[in-house]
Amino acid sequence: MPDPGKFLNYTGPVNHRIIDHLLRDLKNSKDYIHIDKTTAKRVYTIIVEILENISRHSIKKTSSEIKTQPFISAEKSSDKIIIKAGNPVSDEITEKLTAIIELVNYIDNHELSGLYEDKISRQSTQNGDGAGLGFILMRLKSGNKIDYSFCPVNRNISVFKIQITVNKYIMRKLFIERSASSPKVVLDPENNFFEISGESRPPDVNLFYNEIISWFDDYSLYLLKSNPETDTPVFNFDLEYFNSSSAKYILDFCKLISSVRSKGRDVMVKWHYEDDDFDMLESGREMSRISKMPFEYIKKDKK
Repeated sequence: MPDPGKFLNYTGPVNHRIIDHLLRDLKNSKDYIHIDKTTAKRVYTIIVEILENISRHSIKKTSSEIKTQPFISAEKSSDKIIIKAGNPVSDEITEKLTAIIELVNYIDNHELSGLYEDKISRQSTQNGDGAGLGFILMRLKSGNKIDYSFCPVNRNISVFKIQITVNKYIMRKLFIERSASSPKVVLDPENNFFEISGESRPPDVNLFYNEIISWFDDYSLYLLKSNPETDTPVFNFDLEYFNSSSAKYILDFCKLISSVRSKGRDVMVKWHYEDDDFDMLESGREMSRISKMPFEYIKKDKK
């Protein structure tokens, strides 16, 4: 009889065939199906990464004194999903695993996204083992630090255990401080406040705006499933200047907002411009026309 709320509970060897079987059962689990889609996708991603890491790094032939086999479980607990896993590993890699997780737990989301992109690039050219990339992805998808420990079995082997908590039904906030070349970003569903303001010419425009667009991909799924009678999300663009590279990403963002509106969810865009800045006003009108999204234009007094 499975524990209430536990929709994954497995102990035993892990290989490609077993991973396929476990993921198929997961998708058919009643408790998993009733998780909101955004959270379910995050949980699925984390479970895949854990299983692949276990398959890749577990000691395959263990001595008779080792009683612990690889294991993984996932369960609902209040407003969270808790994923636990463990597997026997060689002590030769404990230092490496510790260094990776400590780094991933220490840096903020913006740095983490940059590290993720760097790892992907190096992975494709160097054929790395993917462990670091997997832990980065787990941290990004869960929004929480990774709890871990090593339980020694003998001089050469330890059981590596991790626990990852995923918040349910709550969209994470995205906050990026303003700099001399990049805008301030506040995307806060809890307080229904969304704003991009300042000057936009970041050194790595792709990295900067991909984090925003990735956030909105999650938020759009959340928004389309939420109560339509809640307050209308209003996205404020209050830009002093943006270069041509930024313009493409700002337009892409507006198109994503428009896509949500076309699916029946009420959203708004407010485009702020200074009283005599007709170029910024015209840029807003062009963004509105191309994205097929009506904007409200907010005239500001000149500073």
